[in-house]
Amino acid sequence: MGNFTQIFKSKDKSSIHLSVEESVAAVALVAAEANYPDVSADILISRIWDSEIFAEYSEDDMSATLQKLAGILTKDGLGGLFNTASESLPDELVLDTFTITAAMFVAEGEVSQKHRAFLKEFQEVLGVGDKEAKEIIEDVIAGYSELKLEEYDVETDEALYFSALGNFVVSIPVERQRGGKIEDDKSFVAFSDDFGVLLKIDYFPISGDVKKLIESAGEWAYLTLFLNKFIDDTILAKFPNSQLLYSEYLEDENAYFVVTDLPGSANVSVPQNDEKLTLMDAYRGFMALIVDDFCYTVSCQRIYEKQEELGSIESEVEGMMNKIFDFIQTIQFSGEQ
Repeated sequence: MGNFTQIFKSKDKSSIHLSVEESVAAVALVAAEANYPDVSADILISRIWDSEIFAEYSEDDMSATLQKLAGILTKDGLGGLFNTASESLPDELVLDTFTITAAMFVAEGEVSQKHRAFLKEFQEVLGVGDKEAKEIIEDVIAGYSELKLEEYDVETDEALYFSALGNFVVSIPVERQRGGKIEDDKSFVAFSDDFGVLLKIDYFPISGDVKKLIESAGEWAYLTLFLNKFIDDTILAKFPNSQLLYSEYLEDENAYFVVTDLPGSANVSVPQNDEKLTLMDAYRGFMALIVDDFCYTVSCQRIYEKQEELGSIESEVEGMMNKIFDFIQTIQFSGEQ
């Protein structure tokens, strides 16, 4: 943890004016940054979105707000951002701001002692009483331990991942004891382990201009162009000797599917004769589809050794397609609640 006292007693301040909403987001951002890496960007954004204060905010509004706050943070530091936000934060939103902040620290149904220590100092700076703070912390623990599971039709005994933008929830397909890892940002989540599992979801909200393009060109044309460019930019241009093996528009599913070959580019390495670790070869399957107002690219990996006898292209394609379909079945999109 950082030196919280130093942050809250700072005399620094920005000359940039903040709106009420920006002030609330700024205070939450200071709390998140002060506790980095315990609070990730996706948790910060998710908790902000959950507040009714930002009910009228669009994706562009949120992006512009965070960029503005990041600029102040870079120039004036955490103390400067906090002091600037405090000036514009009305008394009637202090408890809401504390609620957003407290919710960021809920993990596995509790708030740890070290985060409770931070919240204690934080409530004193905001002027929140002990009784009110205790009730808020208890409420967010109960809310974020149970409410999210009630909002989605999923089994409550599964480990779940909630997207940063709140557009989907998915069962976590990797296990910690097998080296399972989760990497994410506000536009993707990737699940991987030490045994070759790699399942990834890339996503972005569809803007008005893109909607017009889809309406004029057709969904199949847009998905084909989009995924081909995605493959060109993120695979073929970055991985030596990679190549496109197969592509097909799946009319019944309204999805575009491709398979690529990535020699020496898997997420798993094996020792060679000289005992040096070398990345294994892999096939990667990608499927692009549109659900509600988001475009998704769902991908999976199939590792293989050079001496291994691969099946036919047809059988490999079918296997990867089925693997992606199986993964998609575990995703609960927000429009399906």
